[in-house]
Parts: sequence; C-alpha cells; structure tokens
Amino acid sequence: MLHRVQRARVGGAAGARRLGRLGAVGVLWLWALLACASAAASTPARTDSDDLARLARSGQFDHVLTVLESGAFSDDRQVEDLVGHLQRHERFAGEQRANRQAAYEKAMTDLAALGADGQLYDALDMAVQASTLTDDPAAMLAEPALVALVKKADATAAFAGRHGDWVWATGIYRSLFYLYDDAVAYRPEMDHAQRRVRLLRMYCPQRFAELYRQHAQRMGEDPQELPDFDDESWEETLADVDMSIFHQAILHASSRHVESRGYVPLLQGGMDALLALADTPDLATTFTTLGDDTKVSRFEQDLKKLQQRLGQVSTPMSWADALKTVDEIEQINSDSVRLPRRVLAYELADGAMATLDEFSMVIWPREMRQFNQSTQGKFYGVGIKIERQHGQIVVVTPLPNTPAHRAGILAGDVIAEVNGKSAAAWTLDRAVREITGPKGTEVTLGLDRAGIKGHVYVQIRRDEIPIESVHGWQRTDEDKWDYYIDRNLRIGYVLISNFLPQTADDLDSAIQQMVNDRGLDALILDLRFDPGGLLGAAVEVADRFLTQDTIVSTVGPNGEVTQRYRARRHRTYPPMPLVVLINQGSASASEIVSGALQDYERALVVGQRSFGKGSVQDLFSLVGNKAYLKLTTQYYRLPGGRIIHRKPQATTWGVTPDLIVPMTDEQVADLLAFRQKLDVLHDAGAAESGEAPVRADQIIKEGLDPRLDTALLVLKTQLVADRLATAQAKAAGLRSEAAVAPR
Repeated sequence: MLHRVQRARVGGAAGARRLGRLGAVGVLWLWALLACASAAASTPARTDSDDLARLARSGQFDHVLTVLESGAFSDDRQVEDLVGHLQRHERFAGEQRANRQAAYEKAMTDLAALGADGQLYDALDMAVQASTLTDDPAAMLAEPALVALVKKADATAAFAGRHGDWVWATGIYRSLFYLYDDAVAYRPEMDHAQRRVRLLRMYCPQRFAELYRQHAQRMGEDPQELPDFDDESWEETLADVDMSIFHQAILHASSRHVESRGYVPLLQGGMDALLALADTPDLATTFTTLGDDTKVSRFEQDLKKLQQRLGQVSTPMSWADALKTVDEIEQINSDSVRLPRRVLAYELADGAMATLDEFSMVIWPREMRQFNQSTQGKFYGVGIKIERQHGQIVVVTPLPNTPAHRAGILAGDVIAEVNGKSAAAWTLDRAVREITGPKGTEVTLGLDRAGIKGHVYVQIRRDEIPIESVHGWQRTDEDKWDYYIDRNLRIGYVLISNFLPQTADDLDSAIQQMVNDRGLDALILDLRFDPGGLLGAAVEVADRFLTQDTIVSTVGPNGEVTQRYRARRHRTYPPMPLVVLINQGSASASEIVSGALQDYERALVVGQRSFGKGSVQDLFSLVGNKAYLKLTTQYYRLPGGRIIHRKPQATTWGVTPDLIVPMTDEQVADLLAFRQKLDVLHDAGAAESGEAPVRADQIIKEGLDPRLDTALLVLKTQLVADRLATAQAKAAGLRSEAAVAPR
C-alpha cells in the first residue's frame, strides 16, 4: 500500500527540524533489524526505540508490528494499543490491495464487454476507473480492448462535433483526457468542445438544455431531475461589459504575463473565439444574422485575413497598433454579422486569455461580488450548505451560529421556494444567488420538511457569514471543534479547507485550545482538497512551523527571483512531530505549505501527488475597479529549488509525498460522503429519522481513510518510541548508579 519516495533535501539547519527526535543508529544495525523483522525470527532481538520511528516513517508498519509483537516492549498499555492499531492497519491494507487488484481486473473485463456492446460512456468510465487502479498505466493503455475503445471514442466524439452535439463531444473528450492523465493529450479537443458548450450555455440555453437532457438519457439518468438552465439571460450575464475592459485587459496581459508574447497572440486568440461563435449554427436563434450564410462567410474570411496579416508581423506590436487592430475587428463585425458590442468584447477577452493559461481571466462586473467574497473570507447570506439532490435544492446543514441555525433550518430540508419563487428547477448557482444578498435584507424560504404537510415558511435576515477554513476532527455537543484525533497520546488533527486572511489566526486558536486542554505532542495537518487561496496566508501557516530561512520564492519567466518570503522565529510553535496530508486536490497555497515543510524535513508528507498549481496571479483593476484582470505573473519556487507548476508536457510537478498511499476513487468518494455527514450540526442531525449518527472514530476503526490512518500510525509510533526511549535511558541511568553505589 505504501511507496517510499527518495529525494534530495535542503541542508544546513534543516536537520534540526526533522520529524521526531531520531537518535544516531548505524546502517548495519538498521539492516540487521530489517533482516530480523523480515524473517519473523522467533528469538526477539533488542531494538532501539528510534528504529521503530524510522520504520514507521518509511511506511514499514509490518516490521514495526513484528518488533512490537516480539515482546521487546511488553506489559505496556500504549504499546498494546499501538499493536492493535497496527494489526488492524495491516488487515485493512491487505484487504485493500486485494480489492484494488480485483477492481482493476473487473474494470478491464467490464470495459471490454461494454465497448463491444456499444455502451461507450460506461466503457470509458470503466477505463478511467481502471487507470486509477493500475501501477502501470502505459501497459494498460496498450491493451487491445483499450486501443479499440479509444479509437471508437475518437470517432464518436468527432461525429458528435460535426452534428453540433457539443455536450456529447465534451463528455467523451473529458473522459479521454482523464484516461491519459496528460496535460497535452486531448486538451485541444476538450477545450474546443468546451468552448462550444459555453457558447450554447450562455447564448442559447434552450438548445443547451436539450443537448444536456439527451446526454442524461444517454447516461441513464432521469432528465426530469435536471435543472432549468434558462435561469439568467446573456444580457444579464454581460451587464456592464464594454470594450474598454478588453482594451485594458490586453494592455496588462501583453507585458506582465509570466510568458508574455505581446499583443499578437492575444488578438489572434480573441479572433479564434469569434470564429468559434460564428461557426456554431445553433446560435442563430439568438443572433439572427448568424443564420445569414453570406454575412457569416464575410465575417469569417475578413477575420482570417486579419489573423494572417498579424502572423506576418516581425516586430513587436505597439499599444496604438493593437487598438487599431481592435477597431478593425469591430469594423469587420459592423460590416457583416453585427454582433452586440458587449458580446464582441466578452468573446475577444475570453479568447485572448485562453492563449495564456487556465488561471488568467477577466473578472467581469457581474462576477465581482462573488469574487470579492471568496478572497475576503466572508459573505452575506443566511448560513447554509446546500446541494442539488434528485432534482431538488437540499440543505446539507446549517452553519453554526448563523441566521439559518437560529431560525431552525434543519439538514434535509428541501428549499421549494425563495421569496415566493419556485426553486424546483433551479441550478445550484441560481439558488445561491437568490438566497444570498446584502447584510440586513430579508429572505423568505419555503421549505419541504419530512413529516410536515405543505411548506414551512421561514423569514431570515441576512448577515455576514464568515467562511470557516480551519476544521477539527469532530464537533462537540456544543457544536465546537474537538481537534484531538487521539486524546490519550495528545495528537491533534487540523484540516485547512482553503487559505484565507484569518486562516493562520484560526490555526493559532486551534493549537492553543489543545495546549490549554490536555497539551499537544504531535499534529496532523490535512491539506487534502485544499485548492489554495492567499499567498500571505500560506506563508503565515508555514511560518508557524519554521524558524528561519526562505519559505517560498517567486520567480519570473527567466528564473530570476522577484521576491522571497522568509520564516520568523517569534510566532513559531514549539517543536512537535508533524505529518501533512495532501492529494491531487491540494493546489497552490497548500502546495507551498506542504512543499516547504517537506524541503526542510520539518514534516513527513503523506498521500498522493498534488495538483501542480504553482503560479502567481496578480489582480489588475480595470476601468476604475469596474472589473479585474487576474493574470499569471510569476511562478512559485520551493526552498529546495522545485517549481511546482505543471506546465504543458511536464513530467514532474507538484509535491510528491514521502509516503504515497493509494486510494481508489470509490474510497475517496465514500470518505467525502462520510465527512459530510460529520459536518451536520448535532441538532439538525438528530432530526434525521432512521439514520444513526456517525462518529469520527469510525474513519479509523473501519479503515475508511488509509492516508489518515498512515499519518496517525506514524505519529503514534513516534510518540510511543520517544516515551520508551526515555524510559530506557532512565532505567540505564539507574543501573549505572546501582553499579557504582558503595556496598
């Protein structure tokens, strides 16, 4: 289950900050220990307690168990507890290995049968599932059944595109993209199809909904449970969009992007977006001139001629020439299809930003409020988590100490109405827009509640809802966080869901709560599925565990260091063993924290390779704060010299754990569903009928989270080994005193 990954480490003072307090043990002694453990010798060898910690940190729990079961540390309650945990871990690990292999074999068998039966989507799903279960994806992709399936998928996606079914084509290309897990393979095809889907979704929602429902039927889903996508007109979406926003966006992007190539690629990308719009016939129902073949042909020909002319420019284009080119594009539009100017501006900007990277974008006026909320760590609303289930908007849980909680909203309530409007066919985005609003305003929710006929109407006054980014192991009866995952050994657990301005302070509060309670001897920092956030917050969190030296640097396109962020001693926590959990959903700020702690050997990193989003985005105000440009301007460099950003065709990226612990997609999904149940407030959970409340300790006892279990075992072994070492040293001292004592 575990794979040890070796890497070069940062030298200097790093050794003083290693996980645990490991003593000096000779290489020959360690090899002797491993040989003894592997052979399961019947005569127990004397074992240094530091060796136990070393074995645990390398994932060799079977050897740790062999040593402990040999009787070297008998008659000790903590050792007995650790032995029981290790036995359970080994049992689960064996079951998971067997299940993983069986699941792979079944997926390969099923995909061959489904492909032969013409069930393409299901076959592709099986293929993607199999790719997550194999240790040799290249060999899997060479299997004849896979080769035949990919060939059929290619042909089907091309057919769907030719017939304008971009939802169908996108689904196939996305599956192929995930199957190859490659930043290049199928990326152009997927991006092309997704652009057409976005055009239909915005400008022709009826056609998009029709294709979406056809796709749902193809997938075996009930089309009646799908939302109504006609929830906002394109005129509302593009409110306050004008050409001046595009002008300023390309002005900044042309010179300040980390891989800047000037104006020409931006303008050509913008024209590509307009050509895609003109070549999407379904949009003629919205823009009638797109139904005129003569006008469309003139529009396309003139744009392509302009693109060709720009491609022949050998000298850098000036700002004035760029504006003249935009004027030409507007004139071409005016002379042919006459698209609304705000549509022209929006599509030009979208196409221009697409030539840069996936993280550079314009934040349009309509999106400003939500964007500001996401970066400020708070928003205004009623305080509920909602999701779409079986065609309904359902309350997952109210948040503690919020208007919804005080108003008696319960988990499982179905939001049927908002301010008298039926929410039956709303998308989740529309539900959020309708329920949230300015502080002090009121919203009336009509709820369907189990056991009650008719709607329950609740009027709630909106308020500021702080976003909680620091979470604990489980909630107490007072709906506060209990941060102990092991109270006896005083091991803490903190999950950071994203990095906000208050994250470091909230982490301080969690640490102090444990210190004031029973004390804190070791910590698990869970950064899985943390998409990142603010650089400053990441630096502050890493600074809590490091005493000096660089945490992260930013570098420009030529690798020159533009800024260094250093650790300071005055806010550093006392030394303690630390394990950091990451997975493919850990990105940006979470990669900075985990990577810096790994480079200085301050923490052991456990899990799965991270996402590889190591680029810096700066915000540029456009048209007097009317909009923003979020632009990639630099890359992050970790203390050991790694650039974590995943560039096209890259073979290395992100943070690779010290211990890689595989989990299947099914395991991850089950774990997330279980954690969601834990987040439900106790009073709300008690109202759920027929379902026993879940407990956090089930995650460990039932083997639901192998990565967390690995982290916990590393720390438990470390702490038990430290205590045994202290006891051994004390006993040795007493023996020495007795030996020299006068008789």
